[in-house]
This record gives sequence, structure tokens and C-alpha cells, in this order.
Amino acid sequence: MKGAVALAAVFAASGCGGGEKPTPADPLRRASYRSLAARDFLLGCPGAPARAETRQEIARLGELNRFALEKGARASLQLAANEWAAIAPHDTRARCRAGEAAYGAALADFSRSLDDLAAGIREYRR
Repeated sequence: MKGAVALAAVFAASGCGGGEKPTPADPLRRASYRSLAARDFLLGCPGAPARAETRQEIARLGELNRFALEKGARASLQLAANEWAAIAPHDTRARCRAGEAAYGAALADFSRSLDDLAAGIREYRR
């Protein structure tokens, strides 16, 4: 019983467990999850982390997350990040192949996911 009370106190102190929780159907939560999956796939492309285009899109993700936090969407972002962190090690998709075409496709997918994230942030209401 003491463990459950301590755990509840930790959740309360961290901002978890209180108030309205985003559901798995929350568009912002889903868009954030997809952006993380697309980001990690892109970063798996040979040479992608060193490319300027990749760094620009990673910076865009950071800015979008900042905007979401300013709108009060911390819970949506945290839940999406937690879900991706739990699922990523079990991701069975084929890895990004070498070559410009594969990199371009992965970059375009990441960019589209960021467009979806921006739309989710725009529509987000507390």
C-alpha cells in the first residue's frame, strides 16, 4: 500500500495522473508519435545525421514541440514519446537503404509527419 501511495505522489509531482488525459485517439498525440517514428527511421539512413536537410527538419521538430508545450500539450507529447520509446525496440520495419532515393523518401516522410504535427498543434485545445 505504501508503494502505491508513493507512486501516486511521484505521478502527481511530475504532472502525471491529474487532470484530463489525452486519449490514444488524440490527433496531437498520434501526430507526435508518427513524427518520432519518422525521425528515427530517417536517422537510420546512412549518412543522414550529418546532412544539413536532416538537421533542419530535426530543428523544425524541436520548434513544433516548443509551440505545443506553449499551448499546454505537454501530456500529449509525453505520452507519444513514452509510447514510441516502448515500441521502437520492437520496430520490425526494414531499415533505410543506402542511396539518395531512400534518403529522399525518408526525409519527405519525416517532413510530412511534421506537417501533420503542426496541424495537430494548430487544432489543439486544452
